[in-house]
Amino acid sequence: MMEKTLPRPILIKSKNHSKIALYHYANPTSNFLPVILTHGTFSNAIICAKLAEFLNFNGFECWIYEWVGHGNSKYGSFFPDAEDFALNDVPAVIQKVLTLTNKKSCIWVAHSGGGFLPFIYMARNLHQQYAIERLVGIGSQAFGVGKTCFGQVITRTIPIINRFFGKVPGPFFGLGPEDEISGFLNQWCQWNRSGKWIGKDGFNYYKAMKDIHLPTLLISGRNDIIAPPDGCRKMLKPLGSTQKKIIVCSKAAGYLENYNHPRLIASKNAKAEIWPIVLQFVKNKERGIGGLVS
Repeated sequence: MMEKTLPRPILIKSKNHSKIALYHYANPTSNFLPVILTHGTFSNAIICAKLAEFLNFNGFECWIYEWVGHGNSKYGSFFPDAEDFALNDVPAVIQKVLTLTNKKSCIWVAHSGGGFLPFIYMARNLHQQYAIERLVGIGSQAFGVGKTCFGQVITRTIPIINRFFGKVPGPFFGLGPEDEISGFLNQWCQWNRSGKWIGKDGFNYYKAMKDIHLPTLLISGRNDIIAPPDGCRKMLKPLGSTQKKIIVCSKAAGYLENYNHPRLIASKNAKAEIWPIVLQFVKNKERGIGGLVS
């Protein structure tokens, strides 16, 4: 992992006295839409910092969204599951960034669980999908890991740990710098164990994806056991966009390594060959025109 630093956070209000930290990488002369970057479980804004600096250096105004309860963001009395993050915090973050930048849409670049949160939001708010011009998910999938032996073990073990400790201690288990005390993991485990992307109220996100027309690039690692290539393909398949593609980063495909989950976004090799792919995709200014790299 590379050394990273962050700007001073801007705190915005969320539900039940919670607060969201946003980290701003200014670029007042940028001709591009603003980029919102975010992380996944057991993580925080640090994992996105160097990628944000890279995109900022290449002409983008960037904002890192740090989930409630992670890093400098505060839970308050709000202990969200995945749907709560998506339906409460995602629109708040988008609205804040668009207001501050005076833009009508943004670009979403995310690692792990941060990559599917906008789909949950847009599936229930189709009229808002154009607030995001295009999306890059790096190691992002919601319901496709359960078919593997590892997937079955992990999706049954995590809820047990959650019940026993009241959280999953990320540092203790070597999973990352943050504990997870929300219901995010329980939902993720349920979706992956069942292979069905169904909300608490029975809403079918898989079926709703057909009405989302967001240009999307998913980047998967050959050795990623959290978001394996087949899981990423499964999430991309129902998306209604004609501009969608998955890239599997492996030695067989000519990449420097068979990437695992964290190294897809934060490693020297990722900087050399994955970040430029992200840059090429987000530089396409017009929705629906080109932009999918091989």
